[in-house]
Amino acid sequence: MHGNDKVTVIMPIYNEGKTAYGIIRRVLAQPMVDRLLIVYDASTDNTLEEIKRAMADEKGLRCTLIMSDKKMGKGHAIRQGMAQTDGGIVIIQDADDEYYPEDYGKLLDALTDTHPVFGSRPRNEGKKYLMGVLATKVHTLVFNVLYGQSIRDMNAAYKVFKVAMLKGKELKEEGWQMDQEIATVLAKNGYKISSVDIRYKGRTFEEGKKISAKDGIDNLIYIIRQRFTK
Repeated sequence: MHGNDKVTVIMPIYNEGKTAYGIIRRVLAQPMVDRLLIVYDASTDNTLEEIKRAMADEKGLRCTLIMSDKKMGKGHAIRQGMAQTDGGIVIIQDADDEYYPEDYGKLLDALTDTHPVFGSRPRNEGKKYLMGVLATKVHTLVFNVLYGQSIRDMNAAYKVFKVAMLKGKELKEEGWQMDQEIATVLAKNGYKISSVDIRYKGRTFEEGKKISAKDGIDNLIYIIRQRFTK
C-alpha cells in the first residue's frame, strides 16, 4: 500500500529466463507492493519455468500469472495487466535487471493526485548505444514541447500513475508505443508529469536488449501524431 492506495506492479515478460526469477523476487521484496501481475508473452526459452519457480517461493499469495499462447508485444501485455487492476496505483516493471525495484519508494513518494511520475535514468548510462541516447533526447524534447511538459527521460520504463488518471480511456497500443501512449494520455488528460532520478544498469543486445532503431523512429512519429489526435 501507499497511503490508502493499493500498489499493483505489471510486469510484461518475454524471453527473460536469465533474469525472471531474480526480478520477481526483488519486486516482491518491496513492502509496498500489494500485487504483481506477471504477463507471460509466449517465450521461447525457460522463462515460464523461472516464473513458476519464483511464484512457488511466494506460494502465489501476491502473484497472478497471465498467460498468452502467442507473442503479442509489450503493449498488449500491459493492457492485459491493466484489465485486471481495480484502481489504485500502477507501476510498470520490465522483466530484465536494468531497473531497480528498490527505487519504488521514492517514485511513490513523488506521486500525487495531480502528478504521475516517470523515472529518469542517469545521463551517463547507455552511452555505448549512441542512437539510443539520441533517440531518448529527441523523444523527450519533442514530447515536452508538444505537450507542455518538463520530464527528463521519456523512454525510461518506470512509469507510475493512478489508474484514475487515465480517466476511463482505453489503452490501445500492442507494442513498444505503449510507453508513449501512457505518457500522451496522461498529458492530454491535464496531468503534469514529475521526474524522479532512478538507478539504471543498461544491457547490450547480446545480453537481451530488444528495442531497435526502427522502434525509435516509430515512437517519435507516435508522439507527434497523438498530439493532433483526439
